[in-house]
Order: sequence, then structure tokens, then C-alpha cells
Amino acid sequence: MAKAKVLLVDDDGVALLVHEKMLAEHAEVVTAINANEALEILKKDKSFAVVVSDQYMPEMNGAELLQTVRNLSPEIVRIMITGFADLDVAMQAVNLGNVFRFLVKPCCKDDLVLAVVDGIEKYYQDIGNNGVRQVLTEQLTEREREVLLLLSDGFTSGEISLTMGITIGTVKTHVHNIFGKLEVNSRIKAVARAKSIGII
Repeated sequence: MAKAKVLLVDDDGVALLVHEKMLAEHAEVVTAINANEALEILKKDKSFAVVVSDQYMPEMNGAELLQTVRNLSPEIVRIMITGFADLDVAMQAVNLGNVFRFLVKPCCKDDLVLAVVDGIEKYYQDIGNNGVRQVLTEQLTEREREVLLLLSDGFTSGEISLTMGITIGTVKTHVHNIFGKLEVNSRIKAVARAKSIGII
């Protein structure tokens, strides 16, 4: 399996090189020396899993960059590194860019690798769930989605029948189809599965 792609952004060339070496065995690493270069790279290549950005850079800082990345490609996991343990910066980064992890320079290899590996895992989990959600949303008919919603509210087959104005037999057919599409064998599991992937 190909390594996930990680974009490192830092105007400090030495730090960039050190962090690139730390991550080389865990990801395909691309580097950028400022936010503008990073954005150009991201616009041309949509396959990045993680962006790791330094906070203090000229023109556009890390928090602003990660906010832009969030708007551009919300599925990319965003990690911030800064030279100062600054709580205000951390909160700005978290609030504006929905930052996954916040690391302080000098960043040890274990911390950086763990943050990036966790970020890659989150990225694949998120795009996996989004893909499943899209497929299932397309597969489920409008009627089946209505039934699923009523199931999640605890309605019985009889109550669903009355609410939707359809026979109990039709309700059971819809429920059977829902089970098949969600790959479950009970109402509780169907509702749990639907909630876990965000289709209800």
C-alpha cells in the first residue's frame, strides 16, 4: 500500500529538514517554506492526508493557513507546531482551523510521529465513513430513510404503518431492505449503524 501524503510547512529550513527525516519512514513527505507555497501545492494535489504547519511564518501564520486548508479540503487532518507554548495561539488554531493536534517546538520524534500517524488514521477513517455514507445514502430509497428515522425514534412496525399510511407488510419489506443495505440483522443495529456513519 502506498504511503499517505503529508505536507510539512515551515519557514525554518532546518526544522523542515529535521521533521521531514523524522516522518520519512511513515509517510510520503512534501515540504513548503511558506503558506502560499503550501496552498499552491494543495490546489494542484488533492491527495494529502495531513498538513503539519508551523505557527510563526511571515505573511500568513499557521492558524490562518490551517483555516484556509479546512475551507479548501475539510477532510485533510491539520496539525500545528509552534515555538512557544502559547495557549492563546493554541485556542486560535483549534477554533479557526479545527486543529487535530497541537505540538510545541522543539518537537521530539515520538510526539511528531505519533501525531502524524494518528492523523493519517483519522483521515482514512473519515474518508471511509464519508464514502460509506454517500453509497448508503444513494442506495436507500426516500421511503426507507423515512422508516429508518422512525425506527431511530423507537416506533414499532404498527406505529410506522399508521404514521406513513402504508401496510405493516410494506413496513416489514422496507425494514428487511434496510437491514440488507446496512448489513445488520436487527433494528437496534440498523439505527446504530446509520448513526455511526451519519445518515440519520
